[in-house]
Amino acid sequence: MFREAASPVRAPSTWTLRVSVLDRCQYRCPYCRPGAVAPYVEQASRLTADDYASLAPLFAARGVTKVRFTGGEPLLRRDLPAVVAAFRRGAPEATLALTTNGQHLAERLPALAEAGITRATVHVDSLRPERYRALMGDGDVGEVLAATLAAHDLLAEVKLNVVVQRGHNDDELGDFLAWSRKTGVEVRFIELMNTGSAAEYTRSVFMTGQAIADALAAHGGATPVPRREASAPAARFRADDGLEFGIIASDTQPFCADCNRMRLSADGRLLGCLYESGGIDLRGALAGGDAAELGARLDRGFSGKRSHHPDVDVDRVPFSMAQTGG
Repeated sequence: MFREAASPVRAPSTWTLRVSVLDRCQYRCPYCRPGAVAPYVEQASRLTADDYASLAPLFAARGVTKVRFTGGEPLLRRDLPAVVAAFRRGAPEATLALTTNGQHLAERLPALAEAGITRATVHVDSLRPERYRALMGDGDVGEVLAATLAAHDLLAEVKLNVVVQRGHNDDELGDFLAWSRKTGVEVRFIELMNTGSAAEYTRSVFMTGQAIADALAAHGGATPVPRREASAPAARFRADDGLEFGIIASDTQPFCADCNRMRLSADGRLLGCLYESGGIDLRGALAGGDAAELGARLDRGFSGKRSHHPDVDVDRVPFSMAQTGG
């Protein structure tokens, strides 16, 4: 049902940039554990809105056509609208999107839409209030879902992401499909990625993308349909009644050859792969005021993009998803 694992990254014609604006999160999903394997980036070391304003036109000049703001939890950053607006001015043709747990989405949605956000993805691992709190943290899933629907009414595109965990929420797959049918919000089911910050938990609850697809097939069918774009992370399926949904199986069915994503960490490191450690320091070049050096570092990052997926024989270090953004 999925593409076969792909090999080395091809140079794409356009790029997506995932911007982790901070690495903190108020939730404590057991497979993520922000701050568990590396100290948090202090506020003084984070890129500022002015830094993003300097970088945005440089990214646009290198073919970035979509920017997704993530974290950690990006809505914890109070100046996020200013960061978004900096990209809207510097990369006016780019699509600007947000990934969030949704807890503060209702209150911040108008300002973010005004700043330029047109798409959002909300992360919800259970529709059941008590289970939601057990799997994610102290929050009200009803309020999060209401905010998701408000975003659906206001923005051009809204999706719901569900990290599937065997024995914890895999009995809700049909419920999520029913919710999607009722609301019109597309749901994507995500296979856990073993980043090393919670290896034992990940192994104990892991379900392959194929197993997720097989389980969903029992809830009204799961016929594969083409991906919207070759670089899109989600394999797409259609239920017998026409409902479409996605499955992201990054670990067992990697799509490295078609990946067009670059990542910018909160402290200004440019990375070509979620699993990459280190990265290229852009913040230092910004601070030094050397435009030629900054451009050279950007070019080196884009031209040197390669896969660091677990299938590739390279050294990796454990990390939390919150460090470089989901």
